Amino acid sequence: MTKVTKIQAQKRKGRYNVYLDGSYVFPVGESTLIEFRLMKGQELTDAQVELIKNKENTNKAYGDAVNYLSYELRTEKEMKDYLYKKEYTTPTIMDVMDRLKQLNYLDDEAYAQSFINTQLRMSANGPKTIEQKMFKKGVPQAIIADKISQIDQDVLLENATEFAQKQARKTSHASFRQQMTKLRQSLYAKGFTGDVVDQAIASLDLEKDEDTELENLRKMIDKVSHRYDNTSKLINYLMGKGFSYTAIKHALEDDDE
Repeated sequence: MTKVTKIQAQKRKGRYNVYLDGSYVFPVGESTLIEFRLMKGQELTDAQVELIKNKENTNKAYGDAVNYLSYELRTEKEMKDYLYKKEYTTPTIMDVMDRLKQLNYLDDEAYAQSFINTQLRMSANGPKTIEQKMFKKGVPQAIIADKISQIDQDVLLENATEFAQKQARKTSHASFRQQMTKLRQSLYAKGFTGDVVDQAIASLDLEKDEDTELENLRKMIDKVSHRYDNTSKLINYLMGKGFSYTAIKHALEDDDE
């Protein structure tokens, strides 16, 4: 048996140092102090001392977990990784995880739904990108598949169309062919599926304007012609940018006149 000879408050509020038989042995938080009714003169067995230490460790881990959750929702995997990084033991982490789940502080299904809603509202990401992001955060694949299947397709199309409109303005200087290629590539890169990509582009009702195409071609010729020592190389470059051979020849002939 050992005796509690002193309980000394730390500078940090709610924390205490416990002395047994005149020597400092371990720190405790206020919740542990109250739970075990620790006080000066109390006698403790070795088993009780070990129990108090373990409980204090669990309480401290729980406090860290709650603090980690205070910034944003977390997946079970993120929480486990965080607590392991803090060097808590597996039994302690499992105790904390169980407690958090019982209180609904950890819920991968609720997390996935919230994450999807935020992505749809705040970003231009399509379902494939959202799926990849959730997978990296440790959401189980079954939950991901279920929640992704429930996304409103009208919302996806609206987001894809809005993103496509912005991209179309950014590529308005390019050839019509390249503009369409870049539009499609950018939508796929954001994680939209084929049907949504097709519908979004179709909804923009873009048409090739010959005057605009010629103007863009001439601007590009003026910009890059000095890089090429012969006309054939320049023509190949311009064709690679989506301009037709006939249009390029006419534009170059007009410049020579």
